[in-house]
Order: sequence, then C-alpha cells, then structure tokens
Amino acid sequence: MDGNKFFKRSALRPTEEQRLLTKPFYRNSSEIYAHFDDWKDNDRFYFIPLYLEMTYSVSGFVLELAPDPVWLGSFIQNTLSHPELYQYKCPKCGKTVLPFRYVGSPLSGRVDLEGYCDCGWRGHEMVSGWFKRGEALRKQLDVDKLRYRKYRLLHSSAAPATIEELLESLNL
Repeated sequence: MDGNKFFKRSALRPTEEQRLLTKPFYRNSSEIYAHFDDWKDNDRFYFIPLYLEMTYSVSGFVLELAPDPVWLGSFIQNTLSHPELYQYKCPKCGKTVLPFRYVGSPLSGRVDLEGYCDCGWRGHEMVSGWFKRGEALRKQLDVDKLRYRKYRLLHSSAAPATIEELLESLNL
C-alpha cells in the first residue's frame, strides 16, 4: 500500500524562511500558470523549490502527499496534466480554477484544492482521493528527477531561482 512512501516516522517541517519563499507563488499562481509555456523550458525556473506543507500527522506518523520541496514546474505540469484530479470550477463564475496547494487527510481521503479565480473568488474545493492525487504528483516528480540531475550537473554552483525572479523575467 505504501509503495510511494507516503508514511514517515518523522518529517522536517519547512523553516519560516522556506515558507516565506513559497508565499509569492500563492499570491501569483494565476499569472504563473498563465505563462507556463513561456518558462517551462528554463530549468532555473522549472526547479524553483516550493515548500507547500502537504502533510498530515496522525499518531506520531507524518503522511505526505509529496515530500518538500516540490519543484514549481513539476507542480504546475502535474496540475495541467491531470485536470480531472486537480482543476475545479469556480462557484462564483464557473471558470476553471488551478490550485496553488493541495492539502487534506489520508484518513478521510479528502483533499482541499486551494486556489484563486480571476473573478476574485478565493477558496478551496473539497474532493476525495488523497492517495491517487499523491501518486500522480509523485510520478511527475519522478519523471522530472533525471532532468533535475542534468541541470544540477551542468549548473552545480547555481543557486535556485525564486518566484520573484520568475515574475521579473515575465515582466509581471
């Protein structure tokens, strides 16, 4: 059942600095999704680390949808590749909402897909299927591992880019 290693005895929580680095993604996720084709081939931006805290703790065990950090490009690619799992309709205007975070409980199987809509609506959609969503995200991360290793081999001294640098390069 745990081929994807969802269960851990302990897990490190992101530092305050790591959480602060991820907040600009929450605020600008719609623009980042909208310009994905403009930056997806730039490894420096594709591999921006996000600390989304997609964990659930129960009885001393920590369960993760995916281990932190999750790469920005992997997260976006996963969401776009699996619309049936991650996208939902805005309750206010009916447009498609692309979430900036998935959180929930493996015990109930519930997942909250948090996102913003262009119409100004902010909120989440509750869906079921915690494990299948975690498996899909982990598969995307596995697909991207070879690309990441090549990038790190060629750019071993490069510091990870930030969301602010991505937004600046997109003139946003």
